[in-house]
Amino acid sequence: MQRRGTILKRKARKKGGKDTWWARVIYVDPKTGKQHDLQRRADSKKHAGDLRDALLRDVEHTDGQAVKTERMTFVDLCKYFERHYVKEAEYVEGRKVAGVRSLATAKGQLSALKDHFGSRRLRSITHGDVRQFRSARLKQKTRSEGQRSIATVNRELSMLRRMFNVAQREGWILRNPFAAGDSLISAADEKKRERILTREEEAALLSKCESTSRTHLRGILICALDTGMRQGEIFSLRWRDVDFENGLLNIQAFHTKTIKERQVAMTARLTSVLEMLRASAPENPNGRVFGIHDNVKRSFTAARKDAGLQDVRFHDLRHTAATRLVGAHLPLPEVGRILGHSQANTTYRYVNANLETAKRAAAALDAFNDYTLTLNAVESVN
Repeated sequence: MQRRGTILKRKARKKGGKDTWWARVIYVDPKTGKQHDLQRRADSKKHAGDLRDALLRDVEHTDGQAVKTERMTFVDLCKYFERHYVKEAEYVEGRKVAGVRSLATAKGQLSALKDHFGSRRLRSITHGDVRQFRSARLKQKTRSEGQRSIATVNRELSMLRRMFNVAQREGWILRNPFAAGDSLISAADEKKRERILTREEEAALLSKCESTSRTHLRGILICALDTGMRQGEIFSLRWRDVDFENGLLNIQAFHTKTIKERQVAMTARLTSVLEMLRASAPENPNGRVFGIHDNVKRSFTAARKDAGLQDVRFHDLRHTAATRLVGAHLPLPEVGRILGHSQANTTYRYVNANLETAKRAAAALDAFNDYTLTLNAVESVN
């Protein structure tokens, strides 16, 4: 890039006024071929030299983009990011190529970031500012006046980090604030859920779905418990995906979190539920199996309350399915494939030690201790 930098001393315009020092950088934009003349007033000759060097670095590292957008605000970045990234997911051959899977969640995260940083100059935001955001966000109560989780704030920080990466690639900032200090996102600090349903709790929950107003919910819960499918995968299931002949459910790639198609087998009770639904459903292979387009939050919340299981979340049904599969001695890699995990570590997070597992562990140690005592007794006699 063609560029040159100088420092200038300008005479005072008024009698008795002071001379001023200026930093000046002239460069040619490699994209447009247009020449730019940048001038910044300094406090002294040394300051002018420092400003000149800083301008030259900015021009060199970003082809002049950082200098042209030095007044850009965080709101400007939000508008750009929302227009190009926070939009409905786009798929090509079953693969997500643009957008986000949960548009409402992404917009909520962006709104939280915008409310905090607002019209701050983009280049003025530091690592310390991001750390302060994390602290303030954790202290801010949820809508239900509950404690905001570390996991929620981590997702917002992940979006913020990506936004700064975009800004850096576009040449609007020289360095991502996240890279200027210690890591601000720690998955290890997130609270891991360890809630699985016992057989008795499952029976209690399903019994509260017998009414006609919750018939659809019962089938959904059985599907989650007997397949370990994600909520979104269950809602997106269509009749063309149900293979009664082979007893399989085909989970399409664009409905999965990992963007990979997979199959899960149907249990006898799930098959029975689906056959009943099919008998009363219109002849439409593209119709949704459970007829749900959004969520079952209201009916599920009411059912779990009636069953005395207010601490149970829908996602806990997936945890329960995974734990039961492992308890049935199914190898962990196979459990991961059934759940649609791409990494083994993810499967470990879903496998919780329930009461039965803990008792089996104690029994195994008791047997070991009894054997050791018997062996020592025999050796002492001999």
